[in-house]
Amino acid sequence: MIRLYGYPISNYSNKVKLFLLEKGLDFEEIRIPYSQDEEFLKKSPMGKIPFLETDGRYLFESGPIIQWIEDSFPESKKLFPQDPFEAAFVRSMIVIIENYVDLPARKIYTPGLQRKPVSEETILEAKRELERGTAALARIVRFSPFIAGSEMTAADCAAFATLPLVIDNVSEWLSPCPVENLPGLKQYLEMMNSLPGPAKVEKARTTIMKALRRSKK
Repeated sequence: MIRLYGYPISNYSNKVKLFLLEKGLDFEEIRIPYSQDEEFLKKSPMGKIPFLETDGRYLFESGPIIQWIEDSFPESKKLFPQDPFEAAFVRSMIVIIENYVDLPARKIYTPGLQRKPVSEETILEAKRELERGTAALARIVRFSPFIAGSEMTAADCAAFATLPLVIDNVSEWLSPCPVENLPGLKQYLEMMNSLPGPAKVEKARTTIMKALRRSKK
């Protein structure tokens, strides 16, 4: 049995969860926040989520986790293209999404969600970086109808787990969020939300976020 340890407001947890759902694999989801507890660190050495348990062993970091899943279950739905160039292209898209869209947004929403002050300088810096990252993403997205082509791939798992979260979480400081200007994004997210796996992931995320925001008022 695969056990996925994570939390519904973590885009990296949701990336792996959606990957598993789309592969049609049985797994147990264990909701747990990140921790620096010593027992936790034995399973995830940086104290981050997600991490995955299989046969008493643990894998950490979402990229290696989804690659292990893809390699270990060859009979399931392929989420990396067979063509080596296209597979590398999918991985490149994930890097753009996570390094150049999500990371700049975290400069705002990580302290913001903790009710810590966010300086105007930080907001402007994040805005510039988000605009640059969104422009880079605009150059490579295909939306035909999926982000990398006609079939769902791991890039969709990363995009759908990350882009709505970024928009929601930075909108208090940046409105509109630069990511909203990505051509074709609105229709893409509507299409993804019409599918059972993505809809399940997004419902869990938004439910938890609404509860957290109510508790902080």
